[in-house]
Amino acid sequence: MEREKLTVKAFVNHVLVGHAIGIVAALIPSALLGELSKALMGRFPVFGSIYQLVTIFMLAVPLLIGAAVAHQFKLKPIPMACVAAAAWAGSGALQFTPNGIVINGMGDLVNILVTISLTCGLVLLIGGRLKSFEPLAMPPIICIVGGGMGLIVYPIVHTVTTGLGGMINSFTALQPVLMGVLIAVAFSVIMISPVSTVAIASAIGMSGIASGAGNLGCVAAAVGMFVGGLHVNKIGLSLSIVLGTPKIMIAAMVRQPKILVPIMLNGALLGALGAIFQIKGTPISAGFGFSGMVGPINAIHFMSGGATLANLLIIGLVFIAVPFAGGFFFEWLCRRVLHLYAPEDYSTEMAEFKKEKPESQPKLVLENA
Repeated sequence: MEREKLTVKAFVNHVLVGHAIGIVAALIPSALLGELSKALMGRFPVFGSIYQLVTIFMLAVPLLIGAAVAHQFKLKPIPMACVAAAAWAGSGALQFTPNGIVINGMGDLVNILVTISLTCGLVLLIGGRLKSFEPLAMPPIICIVGGGMGLIVYPIVHTVTTGLGGMINSFTALQPVLMGVLIAVAFSVIMISPVSTVAIASAIGMSGIASGAGNLGCVAAAVGMFVGGLHVNKIGLSLSIVLGTPKIMIAAMVRQPKILVPIMLNGALLGALGAIFQIKGTPISAGFGFSGMVGPINAIHFMSGGATLANLLIIGLVFIAVPFAGGFFFEWLCRRVLHLYAPEDYSTEMAEFKKEKPESQPKLVLENA
């Protein structure tokens, strides 16, 4: 049987699309129900169980990404399970201590991407050479070689990730408005990349106005991908972007980096606005945007007087009104006026989420008798 040829572009695309699908599957439940469950668990114990469930699901990010990427390559069940296991090993989420194994969040998303790429390449190189010995030989090979490669590159990749975070944190030494603009723009780009904004913010201890600016940058990314994708993607995917995570659009961003321009412009606007209105947050809330209302809820906690009418109006202005107004304006400016890109550049590679072109309908013509 003739083997299907796999180009470098197709390989990268499979990895990025699977990476996005895994992140969506793992983070959407927590984004939608996490903060709500935390707020209600004190009164209704069932929400405590829901919070535990969505947290467990979120911690399974490496496994879900590995399985989703393996599915993109149409791997058989055993190689698929091996890729998922290698991704978890290389994520850095599991740390061995004298007191046992500690799960450190969902790991480094960038290193998960690197580990999966190396592991899938290994699986494709092995191909069908193991034949009937595949169930016996494939798991230990992938576990030791694939997972081992992930663990070897983890310190390097993690250093680069935290170094990027340190550079962003250095912006806080600047004038507040300029700081807010730079942090928001940086986070608007990182939010659509494989790098975890939450991991960066927590690693460098972003707080106060810096955390608020990071949150607003994430909002700009979600709104920008939502607005741009409305032309070519189904509404369900667009809502997943704005309510869940814009990381769904990693592949589109890699293909056409130009679509980041309106998002960065909107991020700059929101960052300046956040500094003016003193929007603040914590290291944990900085990378969420308004997913699960994490950003707005934490911002209200730091506002004088708490949830007053005036403060709620400011939150509505900064987190909803201006982001969407700016999102539509900058998208229109870059696409219709500056002609930087076409609507199709926001198209997802996931065929089931693309808008279908309407088929031409037959016309009724009345003929003279």
